[in-house]
Amino acid sequence: MRQDRLRRAREQAARGSRLVGKKVTLRLGSRIGYVDLVHEMAEDLARWARFPKPAALNIALAVREAFINAIKHGNRMDSSKSVEVQFERRVDRFRVSVRDEGNGFDWRRTADPREEENLFRPGGRGIFFMKHFVDHVAFLNRKGRGTEVVLEKRIQPNTRPLRDGQAIKRRKG
Repeated sequence: MRQDRLRRAREQAARGSRLVGKKVTLRLGSRIGYVDLVHEMAEDLARWARFPKPAALNIALAVREAFINAIKHGNRMDSSKSVEVQFERRVDRFRVSVRDEGNGFDWRRTADPREEENLFRPGGRGIFFMKHFVDHVAFLNRKGRGTEVVLEKRIQPNTRPLRDGQAIKRRKG
């Protein structure tokens, strides 16, 4: 089933091979078992948006953390609630939003994991990682409809888009 969802999402992305202005949306139940699927999708779509492997991995790690937080802290592990992950390739950036159906939380009160008293506490690391793996992180409290985390990574001007599903090779010199 997981492979089917991954295949369908990849096919959906391939249909909009340039990805500019195209969106790919996953709506999944609040189950930790979907974390790897979301991670793979994020990394694949970031690569299709022409990010090099290290940057694509960083984006995927940020999305992974946002997805885990949505399940654990947003939806409180309630499998009847879902998490929506939307990927979008814009002209100048790659944008991912992760929405839960929980009561929301105050992200400003998250402890800094670098402070001495928090070094051995697990809390706050996910948000810390997100902020360091992408260029912009925003938290939106959607009154009565959960929290939305928006992650954005700028696309470098010399990154060329895909054409007909093929990467355009740049020549040096």
